[in-house]
Amino acid sequence: MLAAPTLVALLAGLALAATAWGQPAPSSLTVEQLLDRAVTDHPDLRAARLDVEAAEARVLQAGLRPNPMLELGGQKAFGADNNLTVGLTLPLDLNGRKEGRVGLAQAEVVVRRAQLAERERRLRAEIRTKAGDVLAARRNLATTTALLDANRRALDVVQARVREGGAPAIDENLQLVEVNRLESSQRLLHGRVEMLTLQLLTLAGIDTVPAPVIVGELGSIAAPLAVDDAVRRAIAARPDVLVARAEAAMAVARVRKEEAEGRWDASVNVGYQRQDFGFDLRGLTDSGATRPIRDVFHYVGAGVSVTLPVRNRNQGNVAATRAESRAMDRRRELAELTARHEVAAAFAQAEAARQALSLYERGVRDVATRNVEVVRQAYELGRGSLLDVIAEQRRFSEVETGYTEVQKQAWDATTEIERAVGAPLR
Repeated sequence: MLAAPTLVALLAGLALAATAWGQPAPSSLTVEQLLDRAVTDHPDLRAARLDVEAAEARVLQAGLRPNPMLELGGQKAFGADNNLTVGLTLPLDLNGRKEGRVGLAQAEVVVRRAQLAERERRLRAEIRTKAGDVLAARRNLATTTALLDANRRALDVVQARVREGGAPAIDENLQLVEVNRLESSQRLLHGRVEMLTLQLLTLAGIDTVPAPVIVGELGSIAAPLAVDDAVRRAIAARPDVLVARAEAAMAVARVRKEEAEGRWDASVNVGYQRQDFGFDLRGLTDSGATRPIRDVFHYVGAGVSVTLPVRNRNQGNVAATRAESRAMDRRRELAELTARHEVAAAFAQAEAARQALSLYERGVRDVATRNVEVVRQAYELGRGSLLDVIAEQRRFSEVETGYTEVQKQAWDATTEIERAVGAPLR
């Protein structure tokens, strides 16, 4: 079955495969490079950045004063009389109306930026989780490929022993079945790696033609923060908490704006009137001559129009925005409470994954490797059957698959800590 050099080559192949995952190929992307590209070029995030630009433009608009109104009018009698009127009205925009508009627009900018950061946080977590699926599938594929290569070499050895009469003919068939089974598993795992890679690239918003190879290692848990520090960091800077706070501040700014809209306001108006007026009669001048009774009169006037908030003080909108403000405060409290609980849960998950990973590394994989070696040597000495070797080898494969799953859980635990804290840990 597996000669000693074959088992050593199998384990060395697994180590080389794990090392190769961490070495970028010419057309490959590491997980961090993939995250950077997704954060920079993802269509949804680009749209969110445009939302921020739109909110910033509304700040400019909110700071503009109302336009003056020019009024032109004229009258023409059936005779020669006519009037021309020119008026200019300038709204004063008093009692904090401008400040209310600008404050609300600035609060919206803060909300949009926090929402952009929140989308980035969620996208990074989703990409890292899917990338872990890809790396786990690649490791399972590498394990199966190494086992397949070792069993193909073992098949040559068994066939030679059968020809020499050193092993029964059934051993060749058993070994051939094992080779075919591993080859079938290899093809299925290869297809799974391709499927997961395409799903990952689609999630990251990256063109899948040609599809780059995602490289990296599942590795161990990276949690440089203590739980208390992580909770404080999450409460202080986690994007969804910042969104809740910004929305609460925006609700307060909306209350101020509505209150300002309910106060009195005024407009200043100035006007000029030209009147060409007369009678169908003739009068005497100082010299005793006659002339038509007609003249042109010029008038200049000014005034102030005041809006008196007697009936409508915008009290309905003020009451509604105050209720919305209280609701935003409750949502902010919920966001902070959720952040605390998610950080605690993430660290609990990480601790369980760390313990499982330590057990596999110290008390499972080494024992499984020694068991395969012992059963193989017993078979070579004629004290066991090939079925025993195949069965132990399958258990070894299950151990490696289980180790991959534990590594994936550790990867997910690190991802969950980063998502719960709201920032990368590296």
